[in-house]
Amino acid sequence: MKNCFTYIFAVVLAILAVSCEEVNPTHFHDISGVYFNNRTGSMALTDSLGYTFVYEAGKELEVPVKVQLVGRPSEMDRPVHITVSSDNASEGVDYILPSESVLPAGATEFDYIVRLVRTPALKSETKMLRMQIHSNEHFRLPIKEMIQLGDTVTTLKCRIYFSDMFTKAPLAWSEREIGTFTQQKFELICRVLEIDPADFNDTSKITLAKLVYIGSEMTSYVRSENEKRIAGQPYDEEIIDQATGLPMVFNLK
Repeated sequence: MKNCFTYIFAVVLAILAVSCEEVNPTHFHDISGVYFNNRTGSMALTDSLGYTFVYEAGKELEVPVKVQLVGRPSEMDRPVHITVSSDNASEGVDYILPSESVLPAGATEFDYIVRLVRTPALKSETKMLRMQIHSNEHFRLPIKEMIQLGDTVTTLKCRIYFSDMFTKAPLAWSEREIGTFTQQKFELICRVLEIDPADFNDTSKITLAKLVYIGSEMTSYVRSENEKRIAGQPYDEEIIDQATGLPMVFNLK
């Protein structure tokens, strides 16, 4: 009986020893993949990114496209194969790509930075880039899509839409103080009064008092420039509304 208990005790110890060993799935070590992992403000995965220059003062806009690693980091830099194409945008004219696409050593993600260029064509046309991530000697593509809220989102392709047009008036715009919104009027205000375009989406910067000031100053500016026009002198041609052919109106009161 004593030998029997000894045997049982030895078996239990062996089982406990095995159960306490670190479990490392062998397949995880073999996985080395990448996918696009772009998120919206609500952290939802998206395969479509939209940008506009209307609130930008500069001529270029940097767009980070996030590339995510599947698997363990490496001790060396590894190139990622990404292609970019478009039907209505030209590389070097409308957009500029990074010189290389590399997942750095020790990293689990990186941003592939696309620089969008502000061109006159964006005033009337939305341009679109198609990006696609491919397998290579370093990475496979184990995650091809994700399903969220009933929609299937691809993780291997990404589209970037960009323009220099408004879809709606900025948050701080008030028709009572500065008239009906148009993009031409908005850009004239920002240029003449040297206002950062992004300020118009911040009501703490474009207050009611500031709107009253803008309406007054721009009304005076248009009047002065129009007097030059009537007198046959050089004037700011942007004071003439492109839609009506008449001087702009900034105060409806």
